[in-house]
Amino acid sequence: MKSDTYHHGNLKEELIENGLKYIDKYGTETFSMRKLADSIGVSPAAPYAHFKNREAFLSEVRTYIADRFYTLLKETIDNCLESSRILLELGKSYVLFFRENPLYYRFLFSIDNIDIDDYPPFGLFKSTAEKELKGMLGDKADDFIIHAKVIALWSLVHGLSSIVTIRGVLDADNIKAEVELVLGSINV
Repeated sequence: MKSDTYHHGNLKEELIENGLKYIDKYGTETFSMRKLADSIGVSPAAPYAHFKNREAFLSEVRTYIADRFYTLLKETIDNCLESSRILLELGKSYVLFFRENPLYYRFLFSIDNIDIDDYPPFGLFKSTAEKELKGMLGDKADDFIIHAKVIALWSLVHGLSSIVTIRGVLDADNIKAEVELVLGSINV
C-alpha cells in the first residue's frame, strides 16, 4: 500500500461518516464495503476489522447516530435549570442536532424497519415529555391526553427537523432564535 493511503486515527468513525455520505449520494442499494474502503483510501479488508459485513455496518451506523442523538438530548435535560423550559430546550436540541447533521436525519429516518419502542432517543423524549406534561396538566392529565400531546410534540420537532435540513427555509444566521420562536409558538 502506498504511504499516502496509510490510515491512522479513528478508522471506525471515519468509515461511518464516509459511509453516510456515500449512502446519501448513491443510496444503500449500491453501497458496498469495498466502495467504502476505496473512498477513504484504505485496503478493501480494513472495514472488516470493524464490521462483519454490509448489514452489520448499516446497523452500526444506526446505533452511532442514535447514541450521539441520545447523548445530546440527555445533556440538554441534565443541563436545563428551568423545568418550565425543558420541553422547549429538548425540542431545540432535537431540531438543531439534525440541522447540524442532515445526513443523520436522512439516513436514520429513511429506514423502513425502525422500531420506535426500541429507539432510545424517542424513549427519552417521550418519558421527559410525559413527566413535564403531567406536571403541567395536573388533574387533567389522563393517559390518552398525555399520549396525544407527546405525539403532537414529537410531530412538531420531527417535522421541523425535516424542514431545517432544507437550506434556505429558515434564516441560517438566526437559526437558533428562529427554531425557538417556532417551537415556542405552540401551546401544550
